[in-house]
Formats: sequence, C-alpha cells, structure tokens
Amino acid sequence: MENAATKLSRWPARALVVCFFLCLGVPLLDFFSHVDPTSPPNEKRLLAEFPKRPDGFSGVKKFISGWEAYFTDHFGCRNVLVMWQNKLKWSLFREKSVRDVIVGTDGWLFFSAAQMVEHYRGALQFTDQELRDWQKLLEHRRDWLAARGIKYLFVLAPDKQSIYPENLPGWLQPLRGRTKADQFFDYLKAHSTVETLDLRPVLLAAKKSAPVYQKTDTHWNEFGAFVAGDAVFRALAARQLPWLSPFKLDNFHRTNRLAPGGDLVRGLGVSLTESNAVFFTPKPELPAMETFVPILEHTKDMASTKNPQGRERMVVYQDSFGRYWVPFFGHQFREVDFYWRYQMEATQIEGQKPVVVINEMLERFFNVTKPAELSALDALP
Repeated sequence: MENAATKLSRWPARALVVCFFLCLGVPLLDFFSHVDPTSPPNEKRLLAEFPKRPDGFSGVKKFISGWEAYFTDHFGCRNVLVMWQNKLKWSLFREKSVRDVIVGTDGWLFFSAAQMVEHYRGALQFTDQELRDWQKLLEHRRDWLAARGIKYLFVLAPDKQSIYPENLPGWLQPLRGRTKADQFFDYLKAHSTVETLDLRPVLLAAKKSAPVYQKTDTHWNEFGAFVAGDAVFRALAARQLPWLSPFKLDNFHRTNRLAPGGDLVRGLGVSLTESNAVFFTPKPELPAMETFVPILEHTKDMASTKNPQGRERMVVYQDSFGRYWVPFFGHQFREVDFYWRYQMEATQIEGQKPVVVINEMLERFFNVTKPAELSALDALP
C-alpha cells in the first residue's frame, strides 16, 4: 500500500494534469458555448466568417484557409486572453505600440494599423499610375453625377497624427516632407478640375482655439466634426451650392466634460478617461430635425435626417468620421442620407435625386485603397 508521503508527492503531477486538461477544455467549451464574459476587443474590423462548403476539389484549399482564418478570430477564450495580453503590454511597455496602438505624449493614443508609421513618415508613396487611377475614378463619378444635374465633392478626413504630430512619440519622425495626401492634392490641382477638399488646414487652424480630436479615440470630437462640416458647406457654397450658409457656433450649446475612454482605450484593455470630449446640443432656434442612426455600429448601413424646413436632398458616402456630421448637415437640407461605404450605387442615387453627393474618406483608408478596385465596386454605368 502507498504510504502518505508517496501520495503527497504525486499531487503536483496530478494538479499539472488537471491544469493541462483545463487549458484544453475551457477554450473548447467557450468555442462552442461562448461562456467567456469578457467584452470583445475593439479591432476596428469585421472578424472572419465561417467559410462556405467547397463546391468541389478546387475549393478545398480555399475552405481550409477560410477555416484557419475563422478559428484564429474565434478560438475559445480569445477575448479574455487578448485583454490580459494588452494589459501586460501596457503595464510593462507603455512607450511601445500595443495592439495597433501607439502611445504618444500627454496621454495621446494613435491607431497604428494600415502601415500608419510608414505612411506618416512618407516612406510609402503613390505611383504615377495610382494617381491617374484616382483622377479617373473621381472624374467618372463627377461626370456621371453632373449628367443628372447632381453636384459632387470628395473630402479627405485627416488621421489624428496629421493634426497632432507634436503628440507622437519622439522616435516617430517624418523621413520626407510629402505624404500620399500631399501627392494626391498636388496632382489633382495640376491635372484635374474635380472638386476635392483637404480638411487638414481648417483643423490645424481650429486646434489653436480648442481640441479637435479625442486623445483616446481615433476620431475627431464633435468640435472637430463641426469645423470639418462647416468647411464642407463653405466649399459647396463657393462653387456649387451658393444658397448654403456657414455653420454658426452660436446655434449650439457646447459642453466639455470628462468621458469614458475611446476606442483606442478599449483596444488597450485598460481604463482611461477622455478629456477632449465635446458635446453639441442644438438651440431651440434651429429647425426641428428628425434623426435616425443605427444603434450597433457594424450592423449599420444608413443614417438619415429629415427637416421639413430645409432645401433639397444630400447623399453622403462615408466612414465613421462622416457619421459625426449627422447632427449638423440636416439643418439646411430637407433630407440627408448617410451610407457607411465608399462605393456609389446608380439606382440608389437616381431614385433619391439628391442635389449633391459627398464622398468622405479617412486618410488611413485612402492610403491603402486601390482606386481601380474601388472603381470596379462602383455601380455606375
């Protein structure tokens, strides 16, 4: 018979076996039953979907790669593991990038995906063919809309580092003076008459009076959105829609208060507050406006405003930055429809008959988007 000392000596081995099976079993249980209560990390992308069954032998390889991508995005206990990984990285290496987040100075965080560092430094540049493709895409959109009596404006929303470079870490310095945005606007100025708007100058000027971006979020705050929206209306009034009026700060109550940290904080998995939060509330003298905005960001497609006292109709194709314009644009238009995508659809536009179409695109998406591919997605004859 085993003595007590022998039994006691086997407990570490038994405990190790139990821990081993728990490490295998708990993730497997969560994969099928989703028992992990941890909130998903804010990855600013759609996770891989379960692949479709292959039609034949040729589709097996695609199915296997699709299954691998799906498992990578959905393996058991992924949320809690990612959270603790981010917390450890933040605690141990605050000056390093953590999960696509670069920690700047004075509490500023920057989103570093989509080769942000290379684009900010000017290490990546457009080719001449890519610039011609952008020109071709925008001119085709303008001409197709003009044939139907519709105005057009392409708007580039700057990344936060383009407006607050002084808050980047010291190691992140430009290699050359020109970015892809600089190339693009210089090229179109020399070769095209398509209407475009670079929002960097107005935001750089506005930040001298008040913050225009959030410290802990990728987005501008509501004051930055107000300044950018006013610039859009001024550009339209100057050349295309002279009846539009500039925005007036006096038409809104503006408050600044601490708020929960933004999307970059959720990416880090830490607890921080946002000190650059700004909230606009329309004053009673503005016309009443009916607003619809989907609750869940990634189930959204369309937001809209209706104002019986407004004139004409506007359509906006945008990303998350353009969604910040919903509280402002509808005060002068009868109806504004906001579509969260970059491609345009002919039947949609012809059915709605807007007086103007706005294309808003964030700088980091603009940097990596292939204009030829975007042109293929456009449902314009």
